[in-house]
Amino acid sequence: MAFLSKDAGGTGGFEPVPAGTYVARCITVVDIGIQQSNFGPKEKVWLGFEIPSVRVSWTKRNDQGVEIEHEGPALIGSTYTNSIHRKAILGQHLVSWRGKDFTDKERDGFELFNVLGAPCMISVTHNIKGDKTYANITAIMRLPQGTTAPDAETDIIGYSPSDNTKIGNLTKLPEWLQKRCHEGHGAAADYPVSDLPKDDEFDDDIPF
Repeated sequence: MAFLSKDAGGTGGFEPVPAGTYVARCITVVDIGIQQSNFGPKEKVWLGFEIPSVRVSWTKRNDQGVEIEHEGPALIGSTYTNSIHRKAILGQHLVSWRGKDFTDKERDGFELFNVLGAPCMISVTHNIKGDKTYANITAIMRLPQGTTAPDAETDIIGYSPSDNTKIGNLTKLPEWLQKRCHEGHGAAADYPVSDLPKDDEFDDDIPF
């Protein structure tokens, strides 16, 4: 089963990731369905990344109600319109991440789950609104030659109701992301879809 992106024409209370360019790894790809935007309802996807060089700490209660201190990489993500059109931000970010443009065949349906676990460089900029500072991903690029990314410390999770193999991952997502999935898909967030296109095969020497 596939979660295809076609040429269709929050930070959990932590301090925002400092502005800069970082080695990162994609750890979340989520089909959040139809969401409202400034241009009306659009099909959206959430891509999440971990940044191993930026460390954060937090406390979480275990099953016995005891607060346990945790430490790990900073997480950042972005919501995209699910399109790889040349003018779409997702399409532009994927092209710079791959280091090459999409072929006409790929633009008919790119398997977005292929980016799960893939390393990259991301640029983070800050946007200030009132008394709040938001960290935004403004670019995703291939790792420079000779640069490596540490193995993922965070669970790598993909979810789409159109992929039978990913259905069970819904409950592994943060509650706020589960809520967006239910809002975007309704009842479909709990059930697979059977009439799906087949995965395309690509002759690439890149991670996806």
